[in-house]
Amino acid sequence: MDEIKKGDSMRYFKNKELLIIITLYLFSSFFLLKYDEIFYTNIINPIFWIGILIYSIYDMKNTHIRFKVNKKYFIYMIIIAFIHIFIYFYLGFILGFSNNPYSNDILPLLKNIIIQIFPIISIEMVRYIVVNRNRDNKLIIISTTILLILVQIKYNTLIDLYLNREELFKYVCSEFIPMIFYNILCTYLTLKNGYLFSLIYRILNILPILILPILPDLDWFTTGSLKIISPLVVYFIFKFSEKEDIRERKQNAYTKLSYLLTFAFCITLICFMTGMFKYEPISILSNSMKPTYSRGDVIIFEKLNNNELVNIKKGQIIIYTIGGKNIAHRVVNVIKQNNSVAYQTKGDNNNVPDMNLVQTEQIQGVYVFQIKYLGFPSIWLYDYFNRK
Repeated sequence: MDEIKKGDSMRYFKNKELLIIITLYLFSSFFLLKYDEIFYTNIINPIFWIGILIYSIYDMKNTHIRFKVNKKYFIYMIIIAFIHIFIYFYLGFILGFSNNPYSNDILPLLKNIIIQIFPIISIEMVRYIVVNRNRDNKLIIISTTILLILVQIKYNTLIDLYLNREELFKYVCSEFIPMIFYNILCTYLTLKNGYLFSLIYRILNILPILILPILPDLDWFTTGSLKIISPLVVYFIFKFSEKEDIRERKQNAYTKLSYLLTFAFCITLICFMTGMFKYEPISILSNSMKPTYSRGDVIIFEKLNNNELVNIKKGQIIIYTIGGKNIAHRVVNVIKQNNSVAYQTKGDNNNVPDMNLVQTEQIQGVYVFQIKYLGFPSIWLYDYFNRK
C-alpha cells in the first residue's frame, strides 16, 4: 500500500464510524456520571460495551487479516501473566493482605464480571478491528490508542480527588500511568499477533482481583511500579523473540544485554525504594542533623530485627517513627527502664534533646550513609502537596 499522507488520513480511515460512536459516548458519559453515577456504572456502561462487542463480532467477518498464532508467544504470555500474579500476591505476604472490596457471592460476582470484563473484551475487539484495518496509518493507530485510554479513565474518581492533590497524584501514578503502558502494549500486541494475546493478558491480570476473597494491601507506589513493569517485560520479551536467527542474535547481543541489565537495574531499584531489602532510603525534610546531613539529602538506613535492636549504642543515628513520620536523630543517652530500654535522641543541629523518649518498637533501623541532594524531588512533591 502506498504511504498515506497526513492530509489524507481521514479519507483512508476505515471503521471511522466505530470510533465516532465511542467518542460521542465518551463525551456523553460526563453528563451521565453527573446525573446518576450508579445507574451509569451498573447499567448504561455495560450495555453500551456489550452492544459494541456484538457489533465488533458481526463486523469481524469483514476483517480478513489472519495471524498465525505462535505457540511460543502464547506460552510466554501465559507465563508472564502468572508471574505477575505470583509477584502481586507474594508482596502480600510481605506487606499484608486486606479483604477484597468485591463480593464473592455468585450474583455479585457475575455482575462484577459483566461490569469489568465485557468492556475489556469490547475495547480489545475495537482495537483489533480499527488498528489492523488502518495498520499503515500511524496517526489513526495513535489516535485510536489515545481514545481507548480516555474511555477507560475513571472520571468520577478524578473529580472526587481533584481537591486532594496528594491522593490525586497517587491515583495518577498507580492507575492512570500504568493504564497508558497497558494500552500501548495492547496496541503493539494487536498489530503483531491479533486480539487474542492482548485479551489473555488483560483478563488474566484482572480476574484474580474479581474472584479472590483477599488481596495484597500494597501502597500506591508498589502498585503502580508493578503495573508498569509488567507490560514492559512483555514488550521486551516479544521484541527479543522476533529476532531469533543466529546472525541477528549475534548482531543484537550487546543490545539485548544492555536491555537485560537495564531491566534488572530497574527491578532492583524499585525493590530497594519500596523497602524490600535490608537497606532502605528516606529523604531528609529538615536541617536538624546538619552538618552530618541536610535537607534534600537521602540517607540509607539498615533495618534491625528484635535481636539487633538491643545493640544500639550512644552516638548512633537511629531512624524511628513518631506520629506517622520518620525521624533520623542521634542517640545521646540509653535509658534502661525495668526490663526495657528507651533512647533519648537529639538532632546535631538542635540545642536541646528531643522531648519524647524513643521506644524500641518505634525504631526502624540505624543510619549507614547519605547521598547528597538526591531527595530534593520528593521534598518538592511533599512541599507541594502539604502547603496551605
